[in-house]
Amino acid sequence: MRVKHLGLLIALGVPVAARAQATDTLSLTGRSSINIGIGLTGQRTANVGLAGVGTHTTGEVGSFGFVHWIHPEVAVTITAAALGTDANVVGGESHSAAVTPILFGASYSPLALAITPTIRPYVSVAAGPYFHTIADAGGISGETTTVESVGGVRSAVGANWFVSRHFLVSVEGDYHAVGHFSHEDVLTQKPSGFGMSFGFGFAWGGR
Repeated sequence: MRVKHLGLLIALGVPVAARAQATDTLSLTGRSSINIGIGLTGQRTANVGLAGVGTHTTGEVGSFGFVHWIHPEVAVTITAAALGTDANVVGGESHSAAVTPILFGASYSPLALAITPTIRPYVSVAAGPYFHTIADAGGISGETTTVESVGGVRSAVGANWFVSRHFLVSVEGDYHAVGHFSHEDVLTQKPSGFGMSFGFGFAWGGR
């Protein structure tokens, strides 16, 4: 008789335990992660010739960010990225330029849209300064560096897949709305635009 009662308790308890474990997986409160993103769109070119060498990249090159969930569905984010780079060396003179934003924002991962207990779609918005850095060396003027910044906003839609408690991968589509830079070059003519990226991260904390 005791064996039957024990079997009944186990049968009733397993589904409850499974649901509790799934709920814990979905709750991200207190968890943090360091994320690295790799741009999937844009144009990348490299030229090598008798006059010199050069590389040019438009669109998101890569990003590095920190995420901390303050609620089961809400996280605060800090992200630094490279949206475009240009570098060349001609006749002993070098030129390099880059657009690098530092953005602060939040992301929302609704529980109702969770595909599985480990795959969480999200939307995010972040804002901050977009820096345009130009460095020239060589020639009569020697070395010069110019830095200017404008405000901008980044909105994104994506999904995180928590492969394990301490590792995640993500895919994301975003749009950068960037102000007008006073120093125009190939990188700042059209600083705003859409992009896609693939990323991975290392997570810790939480339940």
